[in-house]
Amino acid sequence: MRHSYGAVCKNVRLRPLERKDIEKLRVWRNDVSQTRFLRRIPEITPAMQENWYREYLQNEDEITFAIEETKELRRMVGSVALYNFRGEIAEIGKIQIGDPQAHGRGIGRVSMVMAMQIGFRLLGLKKIVISVHRENTAAYTNDLKVGFQIIGEHAAPMGGTEDEMEIDEKHLNEANDYAADIVCTDKDLQ
Repeated sequence: MRHSYGAVCKNVRLRPLERKDIEKLRVWRNDVSQTRFLRRIPEITPAMQENWYREYLQNEDEITFAIEETKELRRMVGSVALYNFRGEIAEIGKIQIGDPQAHGRGIGRVSMVMAMQIGFRLLGLKKIVISVHRENTAAYTNDLKVGFQIIGEHAAPMGGTEDEMEIDEKHLNEANDYAADIVCTDKDLQ
């Protein structure tokens, strides 16, 4: 979807995904060491990625953000999306910190909280949902710490089990210091 939403907080900037970003996304998505818990797909070619991007721009059911680290690396390091909008509910995911130099810096956590703040405060969402594989301990722990509540489970496409979780703005705001230090002001959101 073409959009102009974005946010700046700490050392992270969310901005609309642009054509110049898609080759990095393609390379990262093809790196099997980084996609263990993502839906398995065949090798993505440049032509396939270009086609995906054209379709994405027309898709009114997905808002993808490029994630930039703004202080040290000063470049795009990943992406996160809000998608599957159903009234006042949307899913968050498709998060990837693909740049190896950005790993371990908390950028994924910050960007996810920022995207949820955009969802709640600018898009009027009442609830955001996510499914996370139980063996994806980093994501699983992160999701619980920012305030997600487990509401169910289902079989994961890649094997094993995924827990279904949800969060509302109140639980995000009440989350312990893990999320509280990422609060964006209204001027930080656009």
